[in-house]
Amino acid sequence: MHRLCSCILGLTLMICMAAATPLMASEKRSYPEALKNLPPLTATQNGEIRIIHLTDVLDFFNKTCPGTILSFVAILYGIDTLFGEDTPDLDDLVVMSRVGGGPLDTLDFILKGGNPANRTWPPAGIDRSMENYVLQFYRKSTLQGLTVSLKRDVWSGADSYCSSAAPAEETAQQRRTDLRRYIFQTLPLVHPSEAFEASAVYTFIPWGSMTEPEMRRNIRNQRRQHAETQEG
Repeated sequence: MHRLCSCILGLTLMICMAAATPLMASEKRSYPEALKNLPPLTATQNGEIRIIHLTDVLDFFNKTCPGTILSFVAILYGIDTLFGEDTPDLDDLVVMSRVGGGPLDTLDFILKGGNPANRTWPPAGIDRSMENYVLQFYRKSTLQGLTVSLKRDVWSGADSYCSSAAPAEETAQQRRTDLRRYIFQTLPLVHPSEAFEASAVYTFIPWGSMTEPEMRRNIRNQRRQHAETQEG
């Protein structure tokens, strides 16, 4: 199974930074022009305008993570497509993710402001496979939704790119290099549709609900039960 690009090494689905600490102004990193020039997400939240640049997310986690770059472009694409000409309202948005890594960090920063105390831990079963790179965006006020996923032809062989160990085969190592170059240099400059597939906007009917505390409690219980099962 292909594993999608992510800066996380090892077998666990940890967040890019174990403890995210925002950088001071004098400590801001320097980034390639392609990343700095990527259009920001402009949205309202709690009645106020927020302008969120990719570099804001990278600065917050203090790491230039390929998975964060990839997910920021995907999230921007999904939100812009769903809201169209309307200014996105983050309080009007529900996002479902089937993948861990970069999307978790980026969505936490966008929707929760990046507070480390509110960090979302992935439940067991969330992985970084290409098949699971699916983000679903729901606009509550209009009952409209949109699904964004990776384009298979662009990301084929992504497992060799994000492997924690250097690929043994020269072709695999070249593929890893090519994918990293694509994410850092090309992806920010092209239309997101060249790297991602977006469904047509559809209308949905929701049943049930889940509050933030309920979700955190359920994830915590699920992770504990999974750990106990593995130990047994």
